[in-house]
Amino acid sequence: METSHADPPPVASKPRDDVESAIERALIDLLNEGADPSGPAGRVELPSVKTLCAKAFVARSTFYAHYHHVGEVLETLERRLVRDLEELNEPLTVRDADGGDAHGAARVTLMPTLDYIRANEDAFHALLVSAPDVRFIERWKDAIKRQCRLRMTDGGEAPRAEGPRRPTVNRELILEIVASSMVSATTFWLHDPSKVHEQGVDGIVNTVFGALDALIVP
Repeated sequence: METSHADPPPVASKPRDDVESAIERALIDLLNEGADPSGPAGRVELPSVKTLCAKAFVARSTFYAHYHHVGEVLETLERRLVRDLEELNEPLTVRDADGGDAHGAARVTLMPTLDYIRANEDAFHALLVSAPDVRFIERWKDAIKRQCRLRMTDGGEAPRAEGPRRPTVNRELILEIVASSMVSATTFWLHDPSKVHEQGVDGIVNTVFGALDALIVP
């Protein structure tokens, strides 16, 4: 799959109808069942329309009334998950706030994000564990980076207006480390939830973002 690091164009979301939900559910199940395992170089080998329709109990004509091809189902799923995660993680963009820590940094919580991942565990397991989807991973990482950039700057290349903080020369490397760590940690959790103490996650996240904030102070 091709991967783009550019911000994706805005896509107007619409409620999924029962047919779309059934098709999406079928794709997730097929990926998790290993019927179409991950191919070389991280490419996800998608099922045929025939296989997907049989799994979803929908006619091919019905499928084509909603989608052009199976790849569109996957891309729609990817975009929805990333959009929801970005909305849930909006607090990551805020550094200065009333009630913050001694350095003025607002504390963040990933509990709503963990709840969302748990509620959509089959989808995340399919895209991160059963059939690792490089495009989804890069889209999620790009979303995390966008939010971290807002935390580090005013959203552009200029320093944040309210203080002396500035982007560092290795800003993109720092963003890659943070984004990759968050995605990898989620994958680790999905592999074996028993190894993760969820109540301690927020402490780890705030330590990471405390370090991020410290890196952008001259």
